[in-house]
Amino acid sequence: MLKQLRIENIAVIESAEISLGPGLNVLTGETGAGKSIVIDSLQAVLGGRTSRQLVRTSADTASVTAVFESENGNNWLSENDFAVEDNIIIKRKISLDGKSSAGINGEPIAASQLRNLAISMLDIYGQNDSRQLADGKLHLKYLDDFGDLSDTLGKYSALYKEYLAKLSELKKISSNEEDKHIIAESLRFRIAEISAANLVPGEEDTLLSRREILRNSEKLSEAADSAYFLLYGSENSAHDSLGSALSSIRSVFNHSAELS
Repeated sequence: MLKQLRIENIAVIESAEISLGPGLNVLTGETGAGKSIVIDSLQAVLGGRTSRQLVRTSADTASVTAVFESENGNNWLSENDFAVEDNIIIKRKISLDGKSSAGINGEPIAASQLRNLAISMLDIYGQNDSRQLADGKLHLKYLDDFGDLSDTLGKYSALYKEYLAKLSELKKISSNEEDKHIIAESLRFRIAEISAANLVPGEEDTLLSRREILRNSEKLSEAADSAYFLLYGSENSAHDSLGSALSSIRSVFNHSAELS
């Protein structure tokens, strides 16, 4: 139970001390009176996140001190090697540079430890927390908590993780078999293509030679045209000159039987 809360230089509060008794305690006030600051201060002293904005203007430091009476809190202190006293007194200081320090019953304590301790002593609910009841993602958790099924849920989670691992292994095996089938089909297709090509020894050299001819087809065509022109196309072509020479030789034969 929270027995007392002392606030110094937090936001607009210069100094305030709130004493609480058993049963229901109600804090009332108009808007801006500082009700939310009380809650922020309580969260800060229990390890919540703090910042320099919490420090009141013109002040160098701020602090919150809370006094609790809690059997669960004392058990936590004992388990974590802290001194156990009649009351649990927690104090947290916040400086202008945003740094903070905390102590419990006069001993230093980390903010993360305060948050763990707070779980066993206090629950803080805001006006919008009830919206979580409409969140379908949390309904299973509510049912598990209500049925005290944490152990069963833990066993189920372990088995489910094992199932997922086995399922992943099975998918890998199936995937490997499918990959083998695809590779085999590809190889069969390539073999069929090679067989259909009717390849023969030395065919590559022949094809390379033909490819070389095709690469130089324009040059070969130009050379052939030039030779044909020189043999037959020009006015004094080689063909005409050879014909004239042959006619002259025949004329010689006609005039001399001995030469013929």
